[in-house]
Amino acid sequence: MGPQPALRAEVDQLVKLNDIRALVALYDAFAAAAVTFQAIQNRPAADEVEILEEESADAWSKAFYVADRLKKLRPGVIDLERYAAALFNCTLAMGGNLDEAVAVVNEINSWPRIERPAQ
Repeated sequence: MGPQPALRAEVDQLVKLNDIRALVALYDAFAAAAVTFQAIQNRPAADEVEILEEESADAWSKAFYVADRLKKLRPGVIDLERYAAALFNCTLAMGGNLDEAVAVVNEINSWPRIERPAQ
């Protein structure tokens, strides 16, 4: 990801506020944009449109940046599922296999500070 002072400032502020919901939403938005650009690029009419590949790569770069900052935070019980899902999906998007993605979720589930509601 190239210079993105506005994005970096916004993410820094969200991290400072420990706003996990907003960071997960931002990750999801960038990941969805990247997948959309890839889907459009795969259409026959878009064969020679290089900008789609660049835009997809840029969106993934932003999504990975947000996820990297997100992983340093610790969610409360309310945000736990969204947090784990985002990091699980990011692991797969970065080329990790299912075992690695499950290991991320297992690690999150092993954190002692998170109080889970009784089932």
